[in-house]
Amino acid sequence: MLILFDSDRILLSRLLTSGPLSTTPQPLLHYIAIGLASVGLILASTGILGCWASCMHNYYLLSAYFLIIMVVLVGECAVYAIAWAWPNCLGLGVDPVDLTKSLQRNYGNVGQEQFTAAIDLAQTLFNCCGVESANEYDTSLWRLQALGASLAIPLTCCKLDNYNLSKAYLNPKPINSSLCQALELNRHEGYRHLEGCNDHLQQWYREHYLIFLGIGLVAVLVEFLVLLSTILTCTRIYKHNQEAKENAKNSRTEPKTVAAAEHSFRRRSPTNAYSNETYVMTNSFRQNYKLVDRV
Repeated sequence: MLILFDSDRILLSRLLTSGPLSTTPQPLLHYIAIGLASVGLILASTGILGCWASCMHNYYLLSAYFLIIMVVLVGECAVYAIAWAWPNCLGLGVDPVDLTKSLQRNYGNVGQEQFTAAIDLAQTLFNCCGVESANEYDTSLWRLQALGASLAIPLTCCKLDNYNLSKAYLNPKPINSSLCQALELNRHEGYRHLEGCNDHLQQWYREHYLIFLGIGLVAVLVEFLVLLSTILTCTRIYKHNQEAKENAKNSRTEPKTVAAAEHSFRRRSPTNAYSNETYVMTNSFRQNYKLVDRV
């Protein structure tokens, strides 16, 4: 999400794409940032669903949560695997030949303001000029059609007095503009950048490439651990439900067993030693018992 607010980084990523991706309305990092933000929102929403399902002990909600995480994990693994093994298939990387052609064709032209700003940013940030060298501007449309007035090279190729400002590429102020634009080497040496930007762009690309792969690896590991915890939770909920069913079944059968036991105790046979039945003593039996007692 923070990448969306880093306009310079996003703008510079315009120079990293080749092929069909070079004609997209926005630079590459803009779409990557939106994709990561979308995945983060999906995972946050599913995380809330998973917490709710765990508190409710709902097996079906946890199953839905598991499936969503699984789909996101498989998709991320596929994208990261392709980006790691075949980055060129996604149009990632710095192609010096293609970038040089784009510079000579698009720099300074109407409708190519974003590409022009990306070149100016790279030249200011890396203290360089052109892709391989400053001579590429001699055969560019920018120079042939005099789009840069009487300039031999863009002002961002000059050594700037305000180079320490973050937006210096938007308003470059050369230390000595006349000497910077001079065609003779002995005059412009020391006032313009002679090195190309290709090596610096390659280094910048490799650093960010490894950073994003590292972030992706950490995200995949976290989601894998979430899947394992979800499986364990589903197993625990399943056991809990089975125990609840068994307890409910036992509680229904116990009253019948107790009633049957009490009934059998009261209905003993005459041969048993104990009985709950009572017998009535007649008057004749009492008189005979008293006579015997007197004797």
